[in-house]
Amino acid sequence: MERCLLGRRPDDPCQYNYLDRRLEKQSGEAVRKGVVRIMLDLAILGGLVIDGTGNAPEQKDLGIKNGKIVELAPKLSAEAEQTLDATGKMVSPGFIDVHSHCDLVPFLSGPIRETRIRQGITTEIAGQCGLGPAPYTKDMQDWRNYLTPILGTGPQTWNWPDFSAFLQDIEQTAKPNNLAFLIGHGAVRAQVLGLKNISPTKKDLAEMCAIVDEAMSAGALGISYGLAYLPGMFAPQEELVALSSVVAAHDGIMMIHIRSHSRQVREAMAEALTVAKKSGVKLQISHMRSYANRHYGISGQELLDMVDKARAAGVDVTFDEHPYQAGSTLLSQVLPPWAKEGGGPEIIRRLKDPALRSRLKDELTEQGPDYPGWDNFVGMVGWPNIMISSTFREQNKWAEGRRAVQLASGTASARTAQIGEIIAKIADLLISEDCQSSMVMHNLFAEEDIVTLLQHPLCQIGSDGIPTGKPHPRLYGTYPKFLGEYVRDKKLLTWPEGIKRITGDPAQRLGLAKKGFIRQDYSADLVVFEPETISAPEDYNKPDTLPRGLNYTILNGQIVWSEGKLLSSQSGRLLKN
Repeated sequence: MERCLLGRRPDDPCQYNYLDRRLEKQSGEAVRKGVVRIMLDLAILGGLVIDGTGNAPEQKDLGIKNGKIVELAPKLSAEAEQTLDATGKMVSPGFIDVHSHCDLVPFLSGPIRETRIRQGITTEIAGQCGLGPAPYTKDMQDWRNYLTPILGTGPQTWNWPDFSAFLQDIEQTAKPNNLAFLIGHGAVRAQVLGLKNISPTKKDLAEMCAIVDEAMSAGALGISYGLAYLPGMFAPQEELVALSSVVAAHDGIMMIHIRSHSRQVREAMAEALTVAKKSGVKLQISHMRSYANRHYGISGQELLDMVDKARAAGVDVTFDEHPYQAGSTLLSQVLPPWAKEGGGPEIIRRLKDPALRSRLKDELTEQGPDYPGWDNFVGMVGWPNIMISSTFREQNKWAEGRRAVQLASGTASARTAQIGEIIAKIADLLISEDCQSSMVMHNLFAEEDIVTLLQHPLCQIGSDGIPTGKPHPRLYGTYPKFLGEYVRDKKLLTWPEGIKRITGDPAQRLGLAKKGFIRQDYSADLVVFEPETISAPEDYNKPDTLPRGLNYTILNGQIVWSEGKLLSSQSGRLLKN
C-alpha cells in the first residue's frame, strides 16, 4: 500500500480519495512519525520563516501538497517531487496588495501580467477609488472611457449588467495571481445617475443600495469610494452612509479615497470617519496622506491624531500607504471641478473653448482658487514635476515619460515655456486622447510623512498600481522597495513587523481565509527572498526594471516566479467574501 500511495497518479480519483481520507484521520504528529508516507509536491528547505504574525523568525522547512502547507518543521518527514534551497534566505507569506487598480489585467496579455508576482504579490484587492468596471451596461460608454487611463482597455466587449456577471467572467479567465474585488461606488452612481452633478432621489438611492447589495451577495469584499473623481465627487454624505450601511450588513469593508488630501483634508477625513460611525462599516482610508507643499497639505502626524481619536471613539478604522514621494492619477485631475463635470465629452467641449482655456491659465497656479475637494496638482508641484505616464493613441506615444513643460518647449525648464503654451499642449493632448491619459506627479509627498505613517501599527501597504502606459514604478516594485528601504535600511520596522504589515494584517482585516500566514493547512502562497539585497529601483523612465533579491514567488503551491523568470501567469484564483 505504501508503494501505491507514493506512486499514485494525480488523475486517479480512487487513490487520491484514499490518501485524502487517510490524511484526514491522522494527526500532524502521526504524519511526522511516518505512519502515513506521502510525497510532497514541493519542499522549501533551510529558510528563515517569518510567518506573518509578527513573531520572531524561525528556521524551518515547509512541505506543500495540493496547494496547501501540510508540514512545517525543523526537518520534513516526507520527500518531495521538487525542492527549493532557501538557506540564507527568508520565507514569508505571499504579499497582499490592499490597493490595486489591476481589475482588468486578467483579460490582458503580455508582460503586464507579471507585474504582481515578480514583486511577491500573491493576492490583490482591486476595484479601488470608486473606479470599478462593474456593473456596466452599454449606455455607460463615457464611464468606460473615463476609467481607461487607470484600468486599461480590458476585453473588447464589456457586458456586466450586475456584479455577478463581472465576477463570473473573472472566474473563467486565467488570472496571474489571486484577486478579490470591491464594488466601485463610481460604477454604481454612473449606472443610476451618470457623471453629472445630481443628488439622488429616494428612488435613486434605493436602486443604488440594491446594486450594492447584489454585489456583496455575489462576493465583493466591500465598497470603494473615490470622492475626488467623477462621479463620486458629487455624492452627498447621506448617499455614502446609505450605501455603506448595506456593506456593513454584509460585514464588508469601506475603502475610501477621501474628498480632498489638500486644503480640505481635515474636513474630508472627518467625513470618512463620520460615514463609518453612522453606518457601522469597517473603514480603510486609502493612501492616507497629505502633501509635501504645506500651503496645501498637513503633516502625517496630524492625520494619525485624527485616526487615533476616532479609534478611541469606537470607529473601526485602518489605513494604507505606498512608499513613494511621487503620486499618479488621471491627467484630467489637473483640471478644476467645473471643467470635469459630465466626463470626457464635456471636458473636451470646454477645453476647445478659448475663454475657458484662459480661465485655466488663471486657476492652475499655486494661488489657485479653493474649490471644495479640489487637489490642485499644478499649484502643489508645478508643471516641471508633472509627467505624462500613459497615452492610448499611437500618435501620442511620444509624450509618455515627458514632463508637461517638455510638451511645449522640448526642455525640462518652465522658463522656456509660457504657462499658456503648456496649458494649450495639455488641453490638446487630452482632446486627442478623449481624456484617456494619466500622469505622475513628482515631489508630491514628504519623506518625513512617509516615515511617520509607515511606523503606525494601523498602517498597511498598498501599491496603488496603475497598469497603463509608462506607469509609476509602484506598479512593479512597491513591496521590495518597502522591505529593502524602510525595513532593512531605515529600520523603521523589524522584519517580522514589516512582513506582518503586508501579509497577516491585511488578511485578517479583509477576512481572507487561509491567507496571510505560514501555518499548516493554509494556502501555499509564499515568497522566498534575500534580506540583504531585496530592493526595487525607482526609475520613472524604465519603471519595469526588475526588483532585486526576490528569488521565488509561490502561488497556490506552484512556483510562478523563479530567479527572474516567469513560469506561470495563470495560477491565480478569485477570492470572494
